[in-house]
Amino acid sequence: MKRTVLIACTTALLGFAAVASAHHSAVQFDFTKQVPITGVVKQFRAINPHMQLTLQVTDAKGTRDVELEGHSTNNMYRSGYRKGMINAGDTITVNVAPPRVGGDGGYVVSATTAKGEFFGMKSSRLADAAKVQATAEGR
Repeated sequence: MKRTVLIACTTALLGFAAVASAHHSAVQFDFTKQVPITGVVKQFRAINPHMQLTLQVTDAKGTRDVELEGHSTNNMYRSGYRKGMINAGDTITVNVAPPRVGGDGGYVVSATTAKGEFFGMKSSRLADAAKVQATAEGR
């Protein structure tokens, strides 16, 4: 009897652990690609487990709100983020890993404010993508 209860409890705990880890997975994003997005911050929340950002974006598709998520506050801080860097009304450029299924949104890999403040992962691919976007926008 004790063994049956122990096995049942262990199975239940493992099941809950699998659900909890899946909830915080970023598997829906394609981290082999980086897409730069520039927009005006409508909402920014540096919270755990994931940063939440809503940008108002105007491009060839029109003007719309794009919802993004990103690292935890701790990971953002270690990559250069400081409280107050991003506020509603600011124009920022973010580099995102896009959704695997397509569409708007993504996982913020890095961000650059209008003042030139940067946080996130740096790579030559990100720098190249930012230059391409700046050239396309005539900057």
